[in-house]
Amino acid sequence: MQGMTKRSLLTRALATVGVIGVIVGLIHLSSGWFWLYEGSPTIPELEGRWWGGYYKTSGPARQWCVARFVKTPSGQLQMALIFPSGAPDVFDVERSSSNKAFVYLTFVDRQNPPGRIEAKQLYAGERYYLGRLMVGRFSDFWKMNEDITIRGNIVSSSPEQEFAIEPIAGDRLEHFWTRFVRPDQPTPSPTDILTKSGISLP
Repeated sequence: MQGMTKRSLLTRALATVGVIGVIVGLIHLSSGWFWLYEGSPTIPELEGRWWGGYYKTSGPARQWCVARFVKTPSGQLQMALIFPSGAPDVFDVERSSSNKAFVYLTFVDRQNPPGRIEAKQLYAGERYYLGRLMVGRFSDFWKMNEDITIRGNIVSSSPEQEFAIEPIAGDRLEHFWTRFVRPDQPTPSPTDILTKSGISLP
């Protein structure tokens, strides 16, 4: 009788371990499927790098600019945008990741007159199969996204102006700055301009 009880307990223990093993296996399988289908999407990091880009004016030419994201002592994320002349404009940054396809950003300059830019950005590490196939990217449609360009419009202007910035590596920043943004005034550097404006970089 005692032997049968021991065998019964052993059978139950093995059954329990088996059920747990199946559950763990299903979790790993679903995680693997999610990774294969979705990738490993993350909200792109904005701070700690320079961004280069442009905004379109009413004319045919683009106006080039560089940007840097910093946090205030209170924790507010801001974007300092340096144009071809003058001091940088500082925008408060609001982000929303409630949409699964895009990260939405709103940049608000509270100066007078106020400025407002509405933009969006792809998730880093996300797989955008359909979008790539629709534009004919058949050779790499399955790859995870590395393009974190911020694209949008300056909606506070009339008509609205196209706006776009992308990360720019340190070795390219000087060339971009002296050739496109301020070719007639290559000095001071973007870092010096931010420092003079009271914006310190970590």
